[in-house]
Amino acid sequence: MEAHFLNSLISVLLIIVIIPGLIPGIVSAADEQFEDDGNSTNSTLNSNLILENLSTDPDNPKPDSQAVINSLVKNTGNETSEPTNITYKIGENEEKERVPAIEAGSEKLISHNWTTSNKEETVTIKASLENVENSEKEISVKIVQKLLPDLIIEDLYPESSTQPEAGKPLNFTLKIKNVGGATANNSTAKYSFNGASEGEISIPELSAGANTSEGFSFTPGNEENISVTAVADSGNIINESNEDNNKISKVINIKRELPDLKIESISLSPEEPHPGENITFTVTVKNNGSAAAGNSEIKYDVKGNNENYTGVISIPALAAGEARAGTFFWTPRNEGQIEVKAIVDAGNVVSESDENNNGLTKNATVYKETVSSDDGGSGSSGPSSIDSGSKSSGSSSSSSGGASLSKEPVNNVDAKELSTRNVLSGYHVKFDFLEGATCITYIEFDPIKTLKRTTTIVEVLKAKSAFVSGLPSGKIYKHVNIWVGNNGAGVADYFKNGIIEFKVEKAWLDENNVNQSEITLQWYNEGWQPLYTEKVKEDTNYVYFKSETSGFSCFAITNYSADEENVSVASGQGKKETLINLDGGEKTSTHNGSAEKDSETKNPMGKAKIFMAISLPLFLILIEYFVMKKKI
Repeated sequence: MEAHFLNSLISVLLIIVIIPGLIPGIVSAADEQFEDDGNSTNSTLNSNLILENLSTDPDNPKPDSQAVINSLVKNTGNETSEPTNITYKIGENEEKERVPAIEAGSEKLISHNWTTSNKEETVTIKASLENVENSEKEISVKIVQKLLPDLIIEDLYPESSTQPEAGKPLNFTLKIKNVGGATANNSTAKYSFNGASEGEISIPELSAGANTSEGFSFTPGNEENISVTAVADSGNIINESNEDNNKISKVINIKRELPDLKIESISLSPEEPHPGENITFTVTVKNNGSAAAGNSEIKYDVKGNNENYTGVISIPALAAGEARAGTFFWTPRNEGQIEVKAIVDAGNVVSESDENNNGLTKNATVYKETVSSDDGGSGSSGPSSIDSGSKSSGSSSSSSGGASLSKEPVNNVDAKELSTRNVLSGYHVKFDFLEGATCITYIEFDPIKTLKRTTTIVEVLKAKSAFVSGLPSGKIYKHVNIWVGNNGAGVADYFKNGIIEFKVEKAWLDENNVNQSEITLQWYNEGWQPLYTEKVKEDTNYVYFKSETSGFSCFAITNYSADEENVSVASGQGKKETLINLDGGEKTSTHNGSAEKDSETKNPMGKAKIFMAISLPLFLILIEYFVMKKKI
């Protein structure tokens, strides 16, 4: 027995000698594992604890009295927390309160008794959870001998339930309450918008626990949001238990005044084009919004039969409700269907109230070329109705004027405008150019032949027309083409009593030292012919004139004097041209109402008088001769 014990003891001693340090290592590892388990568990389970609220009861304790510090602790994790402590630092003192385990998602109110100091002062209380980062809370508590009022702003809101709009008055309600333990005397509250002071409100006396509602108004500008701020007791005339809870701020979303660009219509002239025929497209844009729209562009895309054409048109700024038309031109090569698509503000440069109504698509047809009628019409009859204000007619002549087709090179056209009317024999017709794209305001005449639906194109040119051989006399204000119908309507046997009204910029008259009485419209008819021109009116920027004409084609607005020596001669004749009245009779060349008789105009009555003066004495001598001969 003793020998067995002795052998066991020797074995143990050998282990200790051979493996030194093994036992301390095992013990150390065990201790370390124990410590890690305890600390890591506490750290993990308590890391989801937060200190939600910190307050005192009463809010303003008296000196040398008992108060309670209330801490609301919540477990935001998924497991029950381990017990821990709240550390309170009150002034220079540090105190602790035990926090028991809290189930996941639950909260507990931890109360800690506190004996206040024996004097009136403001004490800072800091609280934090042990082993939990970022769990600190801090409050300031006034220790006072008597109770104090405490004004707070309970709410600040606009009265209307709908979204406030820019430019419309907005009423606000401000609710103020005294949450202190004493009465608050009369005071003022200030309000401001976007940091700029706007005004103040008188707040009546409020007893402990009482509240009041006061109102003020503001008209927001054209902005997306406004920040409104209100401060109770803005003058700091009331000694409150808490001076840090008097302010409130809110952001109010404003319905701004914005433009809204919309393509209202797309039209083309002629309405039934043929291959090789120049088409004028007119796109009308309107600003349907409540604010002005800046400069923008119309992007257009024309898709035809195996052909495509794209481009942009500049649109100037548009006031709210204003509309403007832009034009572009295209000549199809093939017949068939075409699709015209226009999008205004395709680049989203203009901020709009509705960004989804900027496009419009129109479909049309390019018809196979047909043989023209004798009078140069399109060969197909237009609508049978006539424009408002015209009389119905049983006219016997039945040709169609169709759409006017300009053959002027496109690169020489600076501006263009179209007007379409029904032209019926015996019924006065007037083509108004209301868009003001050119210097021509209207033309009118009495049709001799019926052209039915007819389009007139006015073109202001960059230089003289390709269809004239030289320049007219005088300073030139504008070169203009006027095309009425496909052809035929521009010559005298289709109409009479033709009138053209046009306008000239006052700035041009001043810059070129041109007298208004010198302005004359000249017509090219195998040579330049000055037309009878007179002033009709003027406005701030323009002087308006009208001229009589017996044809429509190429014109020039000039200053003109009959004394000019470089007047081109019509039909190659070596004399100044005598103007032709619209009814076919002769007329002297007259400008702006001052008649100047052409020295070369024939005067058959004057020659007859001279002939009578010479022949009558000879006739009397012959009679006397025969009488004397008979007597002999």
